[in-house]
Amino acid sequence: MTAEVELSVSLAELQALHGYAKGLHLNNLLIKNRSFSGDRTSSSLGRGLEFNEVRSYQVGDDLRHLDWKLTARLGQPYTRVYQEEHQRPVMLFVDLASQLQLGQAGSKAVLAAKLAALLGWSALQDKDWVGGWIETDQQSYWQPPIKQAREFSPYLARLARLTQNLGELKPRAPEQLDKSLDAFARRLPKGALAVAISDWVGWTNPDVLKRLAQRGSLLLVHLTDPLDQNLPTNAGPVILQGKLQPVTANLQAAWQAAFLKRVADLKAAVGQQASYLQLSTSHQESWWKALLPRSGYAETTGINL
Repeated sequence: MTAEVELSVSLAELQALHGYAKGLHLNNLLIKNRSFSGDRTSSSLGRGLEFNEVRSYQVGDDLRHLDWKLTARLGQPYTRVYQEEHQRPVMLFVDLASQLQLGQAGSKAVLAAKLAALLGWSALQDKDWVGGWIETDQQSYWQPPIKQAREFSPYLARLARLTQNLGELKPRAPEQLDKSLDAFARRLPKGALAVAISDWVGWTNPDVLKRLAQRGSLLLVHLTDPLDQNLPTNAGPVILQGKLQPVTANLQAAWQAAFLKRVADLKAAVGQQASYLQLSTSHQESWWKALLPRSGYAETTGINL
């Protein structure tokens, strides 16, 4: 890692992400990063909706709710606004294992904590509940769903504290990630939106992701770094297949092959049952921009530009 890489995050930084959540809505994020076949969509993306009002179109509004008759009559876009019939639990699985420190452009653990904070703030602004699971080398932490912004600070404080105490790099125990994801799935409230954030090194069981998707909606976030594909000879010992190994030409090839296989396996596992989003540490200053709505049709069609 370079000297400029941020190895931890503070509570103040996580709280400050509240301001960036204003333009982010989780349903739009799900749709934007979902693979569709033709015009098929999943009923699990939304909740029960009750009509509330018609108002001028705003960036980020779902284009499916445009009031076409009023738009045509008045010559400018209007959208039908719906009110959620009930609050939805948004449950975050945040992987903070020590292996997520490894990175050339940045710490994936720091990115995981910042993303969890941003998505949590987004959920709370939309009147959803927020809770979830934090996974470390030593233990797991469970946060039952909360609904008040002031109740979110202790969760953020734990995220910050854990990034500051990741400790020495060590291999993940075999099947630890699979078992923790399974335990997380069993605790999920029915109809929840699950957001699973990890680099997915050590994941082996596709069925656990399918179980997560069956509980409600699933957004799978894959944290990456340039080192995931191109490992330099001076990288020092790295973890591959659960073992610390020195870098050799053969290991470099195996390392890249393992990453490409992991991407393919994750996409195959979620299929059309969930949304897949890749975020890289390469964009340390602007990673959150990839989550915000893009202008135009792509905002709500699931097309990745």
